[in-house]
Amino acid sequence: MNEVTSMNKKIVIYSLLIGISVAIIAGLLFNDINVLVGVLVGLGTGLIGYAMIVQMALSLKPDEKLSKRQGAANYIVRYIIYAVIFGFFVYLNISIIALLVGFLCHKLSIFVYALLEGRMDNNA
Repeated sequence: MNEVTSMNKKIVIYSLLIGISVAIIAGLLFNDINVLVGVLVGLGTGLIGYAMIVQMALSLKPDEKLSKRQGAANYIVRYIIYAVIFGFFVYLNISIIALLVGFLCHKLSIFVYALLEGRMDNNA
């Protein structure tokens, strides 16, 4: 398993652990299934976006101009997907705050990964 695959696998595992934990806690705290669903949908949206970023980064061409165009197009498509998913679930009366919390759980997992891997690298 190469370094990128190992990193992606760890980040996804951290995301699922953090996101599912937060979803369960939020669902129990607010006693509302919509909050639990919102956090999970937000987490899933973050993971979809992350997978798109990784795929785009791995498929970049050596040509800088072409890569910039490809990156910009991917960026626009990714944010349209975020807007459609979030818009659809807000339409279904899922809390936007719950969606954003789930989305941020994935961002937190990247931060946790960087902290843990940085600590491991410093000990080596």
